[in-house]
Amino acid sequence: MTKISSFAWGLMACALISGKVLAVDVNAGDYTALPAGTNVAAWYQQFGRADRFNGDGAPDAKHATSLRSNISILRLIHFTEIGGITVDPQILLPFGHVYNVKVSGQSLGSNSGMADPIIGATFWLVNQPEAGSSGRYFGITPLIYLPWGQYDRDEGINLGENRWKADLQLGWVEPLWGRWSMEWYADAVFHGPNDDAGSGRQTLRQDTTYQLQTNLRYDVNPAQRLALGFSATDGGKQHLSGDYTGQKTEVQQVRLEFQQMLGNSVQLSTQFTHDTRVVGGFREDTGVNLRALLLF
Repeated sequence: MTKISSFAWGLMACALISGKVLAVDVNAGDYTALPAGTNVAAWYQQFGRADRFNGDGAPDAKHATSLRSNISILRLIHFTEIGGITVDPQILLPFGHVYNVKVSGQSLGSNSGMADPIIGATFWLVNQPEAGSSGRYFGITPLIYLPWGQYDRDEGINLGENRWKADLQLGWVEPLWGRWSMEWYADAVFHGPNDDAGSGRQTLRQDTTYQLQTNLRYDVNPAQRLALGFSATDGGKQHLSGDYTGQKTEVQQVRLEFQQMLGNSVQLSTQFTHDTRVVGGFREDTGVNLRALLLF
């Protein structure tokens, strides 16, 4: 592995924060197609804590190593129908604070502000709400990351990535027996180049990232839901002016989620996450993701 400069460490942290903390991960029930005309406003609050960094091919850095994050996301969704297919155009507006970032005592600083907005829509090719307790659904979701977030190449930490990204996500929900169901998701994330990276305006390129997510879901009753989830991400090797930085997107994570409806229009969700394996990035010991969702 090419020896990494101190600035490249900061660059790696920047890409990790954008790619992991701000990833479009799923919550249980996300691929439920709602009736046309329904609007959804969701507020996410995500807290992350990591105390270990792994550079690919190097030992884990544990001493004086940390990353803390507090990320908010406003997500607005509108359900409609096009040619007999349910579609939900949406926009995600992430912003927040990443702080106390250091590797082996080397501080990378902190930053706050707007991250890259995301636009997209799910197209449901299978929409059978009457199947089982969960319904049966299959959808395709193209997402585009707009390079409009806070970015300064002279900063060690940025929430924006200064590059275009595209995520193609497939989602399948299948009822099993009784109140049990399974959800499967597959993503391929394509990264554009960042031509303003490094002290010499170098170019950062990243291989395609692949992710598989699954939830074993139990609908306790119409108002309460539990889900045990797992996510595996691979690929995403980063190259700065052709040199591999030692960072990629190899992460395995377990999740536990509880959802509660309040009346007919408000849902609260709490999700706990823990990374079981990370190669080429920060390993998150504890993640807490909160969500409040309003239907109108």
